[in-house]
Amino acid sequence: MPTRTRNMGKVDKTQAKCQFDQCKKPIPAGDLTETGLAGGTDMSSGEEQDLRQILVAMQQSLIQIDNKIDSLSYQMDRMMERLDTHAERLDQSERRISEVEDGQTAMATGQAKMGKELATLQAKVDDLEARSRRNNQRIVGIAEYTAGDNMEGCIERLLV
Repeated sequence: MPTRTRNMGKVDKTQAKCQFDQCKKPIPAGDLTETGLAGGTDMSSGEEQDLRQILVAMQQSLIQIDNKIDSLSYQMDRMMERLDTHAERLDQSERRISEVEDGQTAMATGQAKMGKELATLQAKVDDLEARSRRNNQRIVGIAEYTAGDNMEGCIERLLV
């Protein structure tokens, strides 16, 4: 059976796998004392049979444990794949959010610049409107009824 070392809590996987594979080998049909499993002591056939049943049960338990470990390993691999996928999606989302924030900053800067330009242009429009009103000519001393609907003709007659 593989033993865990206490210093780092890890098992040498190749050594553990070899030891585990040895435990899964079928028990030989002969005398257990011949294989060294009985520890070199004389055993009755009943004791040997009991020991054989215990070893078979241990082998079956080890096989079940191995199957469960394989299942857990598969599930962990799937979870790691999903975690990698989520991490990748998170990175993409963070990149897109960063791009949007950068764009927002650029737009805010542009908006402030446009606001200043709008204020300048509005001031120019107000100035030009005021100047255009100053240059209006007033003609005094002409009765309103003389002009009628034809103002240009009336001005021509006055000037000629």
